Amino acid sequence: MKRILIFASLVTGLLAAGCAQAPVTGKNEAAKRYFDAWTTVHYPNAPKTEFGSVIIKDEAGTGSLIGTEEETPYVYCTYLITDLEGNIQASTDMKTAQQLGTYSQTSYYGPRVLNRAAGRINAGVYEMMRTMRVGGTRTAAIPGWLMTTDVYETPEEYLENGSGSEAIYTFKILEAIKDIAQWEADSLHRYMRRHHPGVDSTAFGYYYIQTAAPLDTNGFEGGNTVYINYTGRNLTGQVFDTSIADTAKMYRIYQDTKTYEPVSLSWPSSDDDKVTFSSGNSMIDGFEKCVRSMKAGEKGICFFYSGLGYGLSGSGDMIPGYSPLIFEIQMLGLNEDGSIDSDE
Repeated sequence: MKRILIFASLVTGLLAAGCAQAPVTGKNEAAKRYFDAWTTVHYPNAPKTEFGSVIIKDEAGTGSLIGTEEETPYVYCTYLITDLEGNIQASTDMKTAQQLGTYSQTSYYGPRVLNRAAGRINAGVYEMMRTMRVGGTRTAAIPGWLMTTDVYETPEEYLENGSGSEAIYTFKILEAIKDIAQWEADSLHRYMRRHHPGVDSTAFGYYYIQTAAPLDTNGFEGGNTVYINYTGRNLTGQVFDTSIADTAKMYRIYQDTKTYEPVSLSWPSSDDDKVTFSSGNSMIDGFEKCVRSMKAGEKGICFFYSGLGYGLSGSGDMIPGYSPLIFEIQMLGLNEDGSIDSDE
């Protein structure tokens, strides 16, 4: 990590003056001396966690205790990550990105769900969250050897085996989540009651609203090529994908390299087979469920939880993990212009 020369000189002076430090051996010896010296200069009285992170600021929450990953497998939170000099590395806040000049219309900003299972977050973040409560905000400087996702029993094992660059994390815990699928379904339920009262789910975590009746009530035969237009949004209303050029330009996600035109689908011959994109691109289950139910000329909006979408991994910069999605779909039918053949 790049460090300013003035601070490096100060650290060297502190070490030469013989700051009282416990003997350190192993690959993180120099890193620990640097981190301890930085702490002495900036936060000499700050408390430390069991494994060696420094608690810089702590505003206690009044909600439930986060505890272990078994007690709270997921947390819904906002965060800010900087290096030790205060340079921002990542943030969930749109205003922060705008102030830094890094804001992008093709990135998601807002709270995120973190999976606390082993291998999902580093040891330092896991430890700093464990004693937090919902509603609380905590800032901690985490040393590089706690950036590992491996799990050890003692501080000495982390110091001997861990590796990474030290950083300062600020987390605000908004919700503690035990059952992620139910939490998403509940989030969708609240969204629908707010924006579309009276619409009930037709399956777990799935809703459909018909906005225009079909022009033809006959279904499609297997082997047909069927055309649609679509626009995808997240629950904040942010558009992340569309087949319509004007919509892409309106929401500032237009790409010169992308072709904007009706998308062709291959209709299956059997109910046991899935509708697929003719291009061969994969289709998420919620989208497939929606188009399969539609007839030529029909327009509709489907809403579904991430179990029918992109799950824990999300997709690109615009769809974080565990995100419910919204798709507005126009079923054009067998013709790209939406016309109905006279012999249908």
